[in-house]
Amino acid sequence: MIIPRVIIAPLVGGIIGYITNDLAIRMLFRPRKALYIGRFHIPFTPGLIPSQQGRIALSIGEVVSQQLLNEETLRQTLLSEATLHTLRQKITAFLHALSKDERTVSELIHQPGIGEKVDINADALQQKLTDVLSEKITGAKLGYAVVDSVIGDRMDFITQNKLFSMLIDENAQGAIRERLAEKVNGLIAEKAPEASAAIVSRYRGELRDARLCDLYAKIRDREEKITDGVMELYTSILGDNLGKLLQAINIEQIVVDKINGLDPAELEATIFSIMKHELKAIVWLGALLGSLMGFVNLLL
Repeated sequence: MIIPRVIIAPLVGGIIGYITNDLAIRMLFRPRKALYIGRFHIPFTPGLIPSQQGRIALSIGEVVSQQLLNEETLRQTLLSEATLHTLRQKITAFLHALSKDERTVSELIHQPGIGEKVDINADALQQKLTDVLSEKITGAKLGYAVVDSVIGDRMDFITQNKLFSMLIDENAQGAIRERLAEKVNGLIAEKAPEASAAIVSRYRGELRDARLCDLYAKIRDREEKITDGVMELYTSILGDNLGKLLQAINIEQIVVDKINGLDPAELEATIFSIMKHELKAIVWLGALLGSLMGFVNLLL
């Protein structure tokens, strides 16, 4: 009977195509561990993705570190007009805060946590002031302001990519932010004593009994030059040390560790949640192709 064959052949082909593609997709993730019969390793176990999880992690880590957060990209962002504008605002806010601070320099030096109240000569005062100013610059934690700008700009690609956004979650992004900020703050802390000493040495004779607000009044006209000097220090630090900074952070390893730390079941659930519709489409495409092959087989 020709009619039953016209119905049955495409139907059987469609069922075979559906089952075959569904099985192939499941074999990407299952089984999650290698299976053995005695000492004989059963082929295709574990599934493709669990067996290649380390390679997948390395590939994604390379993409992030070499294309998204590489030295050239970070240099462009860290030295971009937007980042420099944010940093300049932070410096300006710090200087303006001095305009309302009526403590004298001596009071600032001798306040709890900075040092005991002692009589000090001009050289010791200069050193003390240098230490305090250096501490203030370091304590401002400018690295976080800088890095927040970088992470916000460069993580857009990750958050817009479904797969990357799931595998490189907020924890991994936070780890990158913390390491990068720590290194930037470390570089600032390294250069702060030298910069502070240069500033203090210019005004050592006027400083001991001067109020901070009065000192600010004296430098108000030079505020822009002082800000420019700090900005030049910032760009110099990054220009000379960005490569070393990235090497120390090792962004690639952060991403690799994050993905390798996923349990195979978590990895499967993550990918299925991202590509559920696409994987279903592949299964139904197998059914469609199977039906077409069954129908074509009738014509041969």
